[in-house]
Amino acid sequence: MLSTSLKTFALAATFAVALFTAPQVNATNFVLPAYSAAQLVEAEKQGSFVLVATKPGCPVCAKQVPVIEALLKDPAFSDLKVLQYNQVTEKALNNRFGVTGQSTIIVVNKGELVSLTRGLTDEQAIKAEMLKAL
Repeated sequence: MLSTSLKTFALAATFAVALFTAPQVNATNFVLPAYSAAQLVEAEKQGSFVLVATKPGCPVCAKQVPVIEALLKDPAFSDLKVLQYNQVTEKALNNRFGVTGQSTIIVVNKGELVSLTRGLTDEQAIKAEMLKAL
């Protein structure tokens, strides 16, 4: 009986250590340019841009943003302005663009909202969205 209890305790302790020492996903650590009012004004002057609404700790954002980062290395997107904002704190942007949750890609082309998608992680699907801004 004692042996079983020790094994159970050891297994639980191992799980706890793994849980609390695993790297935490934090969508605010990605390298997409962070939203600022000035950058948004610049993007609006340009006319076409992409906003990405993320939330710290969002597992979908943790998959989505690196795909966008990789796509931005493609010369086809060299002139595309992409900004990331925190969907939790930027309520005015949520209201303005109709965002209801994190991992939302907002595409504006020639000053018009052309697309609002949520939860995309597939590279080809995200690329298709980004192309709508060109």
